Amino acid sequence: MSAEAKEITPAESERAGLNMTELLPDLFERYFAFFRPGHTEGVAPSRIKELARIKIAALNGCDT
Repeated sequence: MSAEAKEITPAESERAGLNMTELLPDLFERYFAFFRPGHTEGVAPSRIKELARIKIAALNGCDT
């Protein structure tokens, strides 16, 4: 990362009053159009899918 660029964590973003969904509405609209059907439809309930997503992230050392 260059000297003038700094990565902003979600907590810092929230404290700074940055709402990414307001800043990039088209991006988030397309993302959720992709994400929602897989999360809300199908055989397994959404709650189970979310728990599986969190477990997979934890096993891979990812923060969610």
